[in-house]
Amino acid sequence: MKPENKLPVLDLISAEMKTVVNTLQPDLPPWPATGTIAEQRQYYTLERRFWNAGAPEMATRAYMVPTKYGQVETRLFCPQPDSPATLFYLHGGGFILGNLDTHDRIMRLLASYSQCTVIGIDYTLSPEARFPQAIEEIVAAYCYFHQQAEDYQI
Repeated sequence: MKPENKLPVLDLISAEMKTVVNTLQPDLPPWPATGTIAEQRQYYTLERRFWNAGAPEMATRAYMVPTKYGQVETRLFCPQPDSPATLFYLHGGGFILGNLDTHDRIMRLLASYSQCTVIGIDYTLSPEARFPQAIEEIVAAYCYFHQQAEDYQI
């Protein structure tokens, strides 16, 4: 990422919001705006700890799905044995950051509130994956589960 695209976000937020951020995670250092992609990802994972606390418990299964690029990890959250529908969830992070662990709680909450099975897809991130790899992995995962819906009870 170019330095001119990196903003010192904590310097730009209101004093009230700084209080909220410091209250939520007082031990978290400032975002490494000039850090490498690996450092940004590591920080994002640390930052997401707070947001993942207190997630509802439910049956969770992990599966590796074949794609033309290799295996992609997926995670199924099943709030009830016979869910009426299935929701496919793509984690945030701009296709550069994030994974199934950083968005675990939101997937559990979606499953719990909707009573639907939620399938999270851990597509390959950029810059390691060049467009359209992540999109093709997502489509491959969707097709895989759609074609085998009965086997996965979705």
